[in-house]
Amino acid sequence: MTEIIVVTGLPRSGTSLMMQLLDAADIPVYADDIRGSDDNNPKGYYESQIVKDIAVDSSFLQEAQGMAIKIVSPLMAFADPKLSYRVIVMRREMDEILMSQEKMLQKDQTSEREKYRTIYEFHLKKTYGFLENNEIPFLDVNYSALINNTKEEVGRVGAFLGVNWSKRQTDQIIQTDLYRNRRDGA
Repeated sequence: MTEIIVVTGLPRSGTSLMMQLLDAADIPVYADDIRGSDDNNPKGYYESQIVKDIAVDSSFLQEAQGMAIKIVSPLMAFADPKLSYRVIVMRREMDEILMSQEKMLQKDQTSEREKYRTIYEFHLKKTYGFLENNEIPFLDVNYSALINNTKEEVGRVGAFLGVNWSKRQTDQIIQTDLYRNRRDGA
């Protein structure tokens, strides 16, 4: 059975960036490109719409064997535990996620931030529970660390997946100017 590389995390946590890196490393990507690039993700989302229905039907994961696929953390617990995975969990400061989400939606959700924080923390807890209960190997990657310490973080991911990236590949993908919603406002 061939492993499926899953990139998971909360919305706006850097999952698309990680998918771009995997694509640059010549790992086949399971994406349909229906959701194209926009101002929020100028290099694209690297998603497949079929993933949204994973709670009803996860059979598409058979097709994703040997590939990288993005499954946001609220849906990760619906992955077929009988398949073989290596999972990259993208992490980002919760305040940055919430700010980025608000900017993307063009909606001030200040009054609802605590509600979303609680919901998102629940999704992460559920994701980690699923991974640990099913003994699925995973690696946490912090978005800020990936941007600021690219060589070290890409090296960790490479070691976890058995992939070597060239500096040229990562330099073309990692663009610090796209790290726009920082908690410190920098």
